[in-house]
Amino acid sequence: MRKKPPSRVLVVDDSAFIRQYLKEIINQTGDLEVVATVADPLKAIEVLKKTDVDVITLDVEMPNMDGLDFLRYLMKFRPLPVVMISSWTQENSDIAVQALALGAVDVVAKPTLGLLGGMEKIKAEIISKIRTAAQASIARTPLAVDPPASGASLPKSEGLKITTDKIIAIGASTGGTVALTEICKQLHPDVPGLLIIQHLPAMFTSSFAQSLNQIARIRVKEAEDGEQITSGLALVVPGDRSLTIEKSGAKYLARLGPKLKDSIYNPSINHTFFSVAQVAQVNAMGIILTGMGDDGAAGLKAMRDKGAYTICQDEKTSVIYGMPQKAWEYKAAVKQVPLPLIPDEIHRWAGINQ
Repeated sequence: MRKKPPSRVLVVDDSAFIRQYLKEIINQTGDLEVVATVADPLKAIEVLKKTDVDVITLDVEMPNMDGLDFLRYLMKFRPLPVVMISSWTQENSDIAVQALALGAVDVVAKPTLGLLGGMEKIKAEIISKIRTAAQASIARTPLAVDPPASGASLPKSEGLKITTDKIIAIGASTGGTVALTEICKQLHPDVPGLLIIQHLPAMFTSSFAQSLNQIARIRVKEAEDGEQITSGLALVVPGDRSLTIEKSGAKYLARLGPKLKDSIYNPSINHTFFSVAQVAQVNAMGIILTGMGDDGAAGLKAMRDKGAYTICQDEKTSVIYGMPQKAWEYKAAVKQVPLPLIPDEIHRWAGINQ
């Protein structure tokens, strides 16, 4: 059998040390190879004119053009899988979320102390995310993420309504930030309470929730322990935490726990889905969106077995078809649905007429 050629990587970073380090660790893999390293986006554009590239690693702060401007340009004129590698902090985590919304497949944080030792610690993460990006389907210009003009506001649900007995749980990973943005933009203000389990590091989930809240007619926020899950409200599970639900009379409450020691995924989609299956049963809807791996498949199957309505994103509209494919193969989902039609499925199940 003919061996598959390695995926071709373009490294864009103004640090000569980082360029050399990334080149070394990428070329050690055998299934990835660096075809060029450049110090700024303008040089990257010249490389792209004459070289086939499968994946780009991209810094944010660079001379001539910053990484976000280059990402906008790239997704408009030549969409390619991009992994952002930069010094993310809590203060600039909104930049990471913006990069994901603009179309970046994933983000990796550079260590700020002990650079060489820190890079060794996250070497496996860098390689894993580049490999995932190499499999990504980047077929369309991502959604605009510019914030509303000063003073502008979007209509929200008037207050938080008493919850119905329905609840919706959505799990996503790679490509999920864009998918969730598209879904939340279309949800009716009276939609049942939602739980969003998106694989993101802890420093990014609050900014991600805020970005969804800016564009949605529902209220979106990071979940707090003991918080009531109400209609017109979506709760994003904090990174590196676990979330279950409990019933209190006619209400559902969110319960936050520590990071799971026996799971490689935190937050864990399966963990939350299993809880929703036990507590909400037939009154729940479960959705698996784009992502690498199999998190959520077993939990979605548990929900379906308890009578919940379960769907997964289809292959054509998924950036990475890993998680939806596992859910479908596991017979956890009733059907596969293109991303643009998922809000309609939610409204139909909830009995909401648009």
